[in-house]
Amino acid sequence: MSFAIIQTSPINHPAIWHGQDMLLALASLDLNPQLILTGAAVQAWLSNQDQQRHGQSLHKRYALLELFDCPNVWIQASEYLAAGGPDSNWIATVEVIDDELWSARLEEFQHVLRY
Repeated sequence: MSFAIIQTSPINHPAIWHGQDMLLALASLDLNPQLILTGAAVQAWLSNQDQQRHGQSLHKRYALLELFDCPNVWIQASEYLAAGGPDSNWIATVEVIDDELWSARLEEFQHVLRY
């Protein structure tokens, strides 16, 4: 099975945490989910945009993905450039997906969850 978690919510919205919870749960089951950030959620991958909830850091929880065999986060090329592109300080490596290939790449997944 192939899973994609698409996060679209702003970093101060509870849904960003719910999506991250699902992402980490699937990763802990060795299902290697693909994290896809789009819209306001792209800000979650910038180092100066960390959020805290119940004493937990959004960025430190994303760092847990390094313990699993999850692929690099996907960001659409136009959104990557709008966020500052290579000049931005990303919290981890991103895979930039060409805008024209975006839909085709999404169709590769059997299960897509959006938060």
